[in-house]
Amino acid sequence: MSEIAFIYPIKTRPLSVTGNSCALSCAHCNGHYLRQMKIADYSVKDEQEEIKSYLISGGCDEEGAVPIKDNIELIRELSKDNKVITHTGLINKEDVDAISPYIHAASFNMIGDDSTINEVYNLDKTVSDFSESYSYLMKKIKTYPHITIGLHKGKIKGEYKVIDLLSEIGVEAVVFNVFIPTKDTEFEDAKPPDLMDVFRVISYARRKMKDTKIFLGCMRPGGTYREELDAFCVITGIDRIVQPSKNAKKIARGMGYKITESMECCII
Repeated sequence: MSEIAFIYPIKTRPLSVTGNSCALSCAHCNGHYLRQMKIADYSVKDEQEEIKSYLISGGCDEEGAVPIKDNIELIRELSKDNKVITHTGLINKEDVDAISPYIHAASFNMIGDDSTINEVYNLDKTVSDFSESYSYLMKKIKTYPHITIGLHKGKIKGEYKVIDLLSEIGVEAVVFNVFIPTKDTEFEDAKPPDLMDVFRVISYARRKMKDTKIFLGCMRPGGTYREELDAFCVITGIDRIVQPSKNAKKIARGMGYKITESMECCII
């Protein structure tokens, strides 16, 4: 029997080590998603909610790095009683070595196009810089590459290149997100990528990475777009969907899937 997991990450607390601050002001985000995170400090230990894990993230500095290691004492403390995962920016080997004893898993945004790095992230880096950081992470921490389809203003640029790269490396799982036009960002008037383009990218990944699990992450447009995307992913045989639409769940039941549910981040 085929299996699918539906993820509702209410028991993973996202924490920002930089508050609302990010030096890059990326064209697709401009700090918007940081405002949805709690500031990372020791007060989170006193929460009465049933939190089982923490996602340590934050804004980047001018070099594209999130200062994860600067918060190593807090991470060590949180890891005593809970799983700690992290969503890093660019990272060097020394920082990976420092945080790895306390990190259960890591997420890392993989980019396959230099112009996307320059024009979306406002970062003077290359695909090679991202690949290097990923190689450091994956050697020490179970790392889940994230690919945002249409990140470059809704256009497909570099997604296939990243899939080819990851298929050569060999990965346990990859997480796909989809660009969302967001208010008060440079790309707020852009459109999400055409659904057929998204379908093609995911289908290509399914064919190219036969032994890799494929997850549909939390970042994707809502409404009819989301319903159609989620339905396609269920039919295609995707392994996990975060916050699935009702239609996706209905289709999964109709196809006879064995359905499991998790209340933590999809990479746990």
